[in-house]
Amino acid sequence: MTERKIDILDKLGIYNYKISIFIITLNIIFLLVISSVFNVVTTRFYSKDVLEKQKYRAVMLLMIGTLLIFRIVPNSMIYLVPIDTMLLLLMFIVRPRFSIFLTIMLISYLLPITDYDLKYFTIQSIAILATGFLSKNIGTRSSVIAIGIQLAILKILLYLILSFFSMEESFGVALNTIKLFVSGLFSGMFAIALLPYFERTFNILTVFRLIELADLSQPLLRKLSIEAPGTFQHSMMVATLSENAVIEIGGDPIFTRVACYYHDIGKTKRPQYYVENQTDGRNLHNNISPFMSKMIILAHTKEGAEMGKKYKIPKEIRDIMFEHQGTTLLAYFFNKAKEIDPNIQEEEFRYSGPKPQTKESAVILLADSIEAAVRSLDVKDPIKVEEMVRRIVNAKIADNQLSDANITFKEIEIIINSFLKTFGAIYHERIKYPGQK
Repeated sequence: MTERKIDILDKLGIYNYKISIFIITLNIIFLLVISSVFNVVTTRFYSKDVLEKQKYRAVMLLMIGTLLIFRIVPNSMIYLVPIDTMLLLLMFIVRPRFSIFLTIMLISYLLPITDYDLKYFTIQSIAILATGFLSKNIGTRSSVIAIGIQLAILKILLYLILSFFSMEESFGVALNTIKLFVSGLFSGMFAIALLPYFERTFNILTVFRLIELADLSQPLLRKLSIEAPGTFQHSMMVATLSENAVIEIGGDPIFTRVACYYHDIGKTKRPQYYVENQTDGRNLHNNISPFMSKMIILAHTKEGAEMGKKYKIPKEIRDIMFEHQGTTLLAYFFNKAKEIDPNIQEEEFRYSGPKPQTKESAVILLADSIEAAVRSLDVKDPIKVEEMVRRIVNAKIADNQLSDANITFKEIEIIINSFLKTFGAIYHERIKYPGQK
């Protein structure tokens, strides 16, 4: 572009160098402001989400991919781009509030690309905020498609209202209305199609992945049920206790149940060394030293996590494999070891931890210990069961096993009452039928 050509374009009103520089400068300032807001808010409120490497990569892939699509697609076709696909995928990858914030930031970055189309920005912003309410009912794949269609209807209504006030031509309004509906119809379908890729590639835990993992025909659960049937039944009981309690304190019941299914998977390495699998009455620990017993028992958390990683079990569930024992002391074997060596250190007979980091993990820790203890009672009347439950809970509190879980004493009391209610339903007195002694 020569100076003469620039001068001709300037006189024709097609190109003005000074105005172009001014517009570019304003765009840069706008993007810097948006980036600063994004950085401050993310660092202050969502640093935990960003620090999770796999989620961070998935989010970056989605955002960069969406920006590239809008850079390629002409502005006349932006209403056809299924931007809700990105939002729906983010809802599964990170927390809903963070996903809404990310999508708002994305459409803010899109403003210079769309020539500051404020109508498009307004419609998408309202639809994004509405997704926060609609996403509460996401539990099936059909509900994802339904949300896409609901958002399309909302966008069409908003577009028609704004077009009425902007006096836009009828043909353009009709065409963009069709584009919005098609975009909404396919956004849910695209989200469902892409979700398994993100689940597998980035090992991200979603409600659909949890439902798949809850299938008892999963290889690890089949292995547990065949090789360690006692542990399998124990895991099912812990799942029932934990799920009911977590519902009462407002936690995630689906995650809790599935995590319980897998929490003791490490016991399949040496199932016969755990009392629930010793059907012939022989205790193998009687034939080995307490130091060897300690090594076998303590190893099941680490071995379970290693098996989980091999079978691509999500990290959140593998964390429960470590946390469900916290740093609990193997008191029985520690006391036996002290008879041999009075100078033995207590730390050698404690699990490596970490302690439970979430309410769900804390509930599982309590349910795991309590289920085994209550099952060992000869008489399971309500008074004895409650005494046992409260004794174990108090012992865990005294041992600081719940100190990292952000759980209150009020919630602990709710958990205890939930456990007692569940045990009451399981061990209630049954009516003797005629002919029974």
